[in-house]
Amino acid sequence: MSQLFKAIVIDDEPAARRLMKSLLQDFSDIIEVIGEAGNGKDAIAIVNELKPDVIFLDIQMPDLTGFEVIDRLKHKTNVIFTTAYEQYAIKAFETFSIDYLLKPIKEERLEQSIKKLKEFGKIEHSIDMSGLQELIRQYQAPQKVTALPIKTGDRINLIRFENICFLESSDKYVYINTIDGQKHLTDQSLTALEEKLPSEFYRIQKSYIINKERIKEMHRHFNSRYLFTMDDKSNTRLTSGRTYHDAIKAEFGL
Repeated sequence: MSQLFKAIVIDDEPAARRLMKSLLQDFSDIIEVIGEAGNGKDAIAIVNELKPDVIFLDIQMPDLTGFEVIDRLKHKTNVIFTTAYEQYAIKAFETFSIDYLLKPIKEERLEQSIKKLKEFGKIEHSIDMSGLQELIRQYQAPQKVTALPIKTGDRINLIRFENICFLESSDKYVYINTIDGQKHLTDQSLTALEEKLPSEFYRIQKSYIINKERIKEMHRHFNSRYLFTMDDKSNTRLTSGRTYHDAIKAEFGL
């Protein structure tokens, strides 16, 4: 029989909490979610009260950082960080926690974290806060990027994120579609672009990434799919993939 870990999900974004809980349902024989919190103060209270074996902890929250939450906990628990920090910096956090998950969180990466948690076991341990704070000072969050650079010959075009409606992969080519109906060809893969895009961009199937802020309408479609009408010049209609059904439900609170 598998060891059962009681978990609490902590993130200031409701959609992020829903997605994490949805992803953790696939590991219900290992992880039991017993609570959640949307800010640092609530997180401290619920962790000290319910005493979970592990917390999935967002680093960047409006009232307290994830590190401040850890520092103020009376109940010491295993920690899996969730963060949008660049990967070259966040890898160092492995020294101070069970694991880290980069947003947007991938199912296969979560599976690795669960495996690591099982190997680590239910051990109450203290985290080297001074070392952790020093690490944060060394790796400050990068300045917010507002545009996607697209190289065309010797020229580099900067396409503002707010002007991008959706990205599509078609016949081995990837196009960036803007709200005015223009298509920009890029030599980067859709997966590579997904890693660079901010949180308002969301993959609805293997061939499409959409800008959530440019969704005009959304409807249920056949065979566990969703139909998105985009707010661009052509009111483009895009259909989600069947395998993305549960993730989309969690993302949009359906």
